[in-house]
Amino acid sequence: MIDTRNQNYLETLSQIAALQDLISVLEKNISLQLPQGVANEFSSSKNEFMNWVEETEFVLQNYKI
Repeated sequence: MIDTRNQNYLETLSQIAALQDLISVLEKNISLQLPQGVANEFSSSKNEFMNWVEETEFVLQNYKI
């Protein structure tokens, strides 16, 4: 069950933006420091995760009061 008593969409959206920034920095570091195969696996997994994050962001933007 979703607890709707303490909705703070702006904080969550801010955290999503921070997460996206951190993941971009991590991806850059991985591509510079790890073998190509590992970097490719990270990139593939990152893309799936970021699609989910972006979907969550979209839903929150549409549910804001």
